[in-house]
Amino acid sequence: MINWREFDRMIDEMFSFPISNRGWDKKTFRSPDGSISFTYMSRGFGSEPKNDDLELLKHKLEVAIEKQEFEEAVKLRDEIKTLEENKEKILELEAKLDECIKKQDFEKAIEYRDKIKALK
Repeated sequence: MINWREFDRMIDEMFSFPISNRGWDKKTFRSPDGSISFTYMSRGFGSEPKNDDLELLKHKLEVAIEKQEFEEAVKLRDEIKTLEENKEKILELEAKLDECIKKQDFEKAIEYRDKIKALK
């Protein structure tokens, strides 16, 4: 006999990774008694991309905690904190980077890219 709850858990685990910043949203519905559960993905038009790095780090932190890998969890927690603290500066530098790319000023774009990497 198939254990459907275990099967559902395995499928959820396989597809619980963060979705890329191409405008996709993942939502899960569970009935109050837990007998029905489904996940769907939708994509809006013209939606702003999400901060994929932050979502990925948060997901990795959850996995590390579940696996009781607390050394890794400490490292990830600190990375998340740094990324959140530097969020405004990173957005500002990314806008300048985009301008440089449009102007084909690649030397300056390299500088902005390196500054963004250092802040992340």
